[in-house]
Amino acid sequence: MITLIINGLKVTVPEGTTILEAARRLDVEIPTLCHHEGLSPQGSCRLCMVEIEQRGRRRLVASCMFPVAEGLVVETETETVAGARRFVLGLLRDRCPRSEEIAALAARYGAKPFGRLPLGERDLCIHCDRCVRACEEEATGCIAFSFRGWARRVEGPFGEAPADCIGCGACAQVCPTGFIAVEEEGGMRKIWGKSFELLRCSACGKPFATREELVFQGLDEGDLLCDRCRKREFAASFTRGVR
Repeated sequence: MITLIINGLKVTVPEGTTILEAARRLDVEIPTLCHHEGLSPQGSCRLCMVEIEQRGRRRLVASCMFPVAEGLVVETETETVAGARRFVLGLLRDRCPRSEEIAALAARYGAKPFGRLPLGERDLCIHCDRCVRACEEEATGCIAFSFRGWARRVEGPFGEAPADCIGCGACAQVCPTGFIAVEEEGGMRKIWGKSFELLRCSACGKPFATREELVFQGLDEGDLLCDRCRKREFAASFTRGVR
């Protein structure tokens, strides 16, 4: 076990825990964009920077990637930290002027756009890599980044609709800004330029998953349950078991 100090509060956590995870145990809020609990850490947005003191040296580190160490002293809201976050958020305001989440964070830290991007290069994608990681770790890995710098964008191979997409929508679920569009209407789901028929839950009748998604997961179409009904069935079976 490792003991460290965050904002003057002592906390003991298992070795290998990140500063971000340790801070959340103390209910200390550190803003994040690229981080998602269900995905491997990336450290690309740099919004979760904190200031640490270790062996008499102070520096900024990405809390979602930096492992705790014995005696580490962490400050999450110093002026140095706030300045780093303002810089990141200023760039993101340039990139995503329509994002409500970015606007809220920018207002919190007093960040203003730098005005460096031409209007045509602005969209809702902040290059956080959440969608790519979700597709790689939970689905078929059919989307990726292409090009570099501000021209970098997420797309299928050669900029076309990804042939291996199973329509699961995992990429859209983890996107923090709503850049990935998903349309569901009339029992159909549209995403990445492809259309998928939605199969219905055998309990409640709600359309919830594509056939391609079920095949990928190795599930049988004969007895389909949406997440809500599956949890309800599990709770009922657990109750019966207790009795």
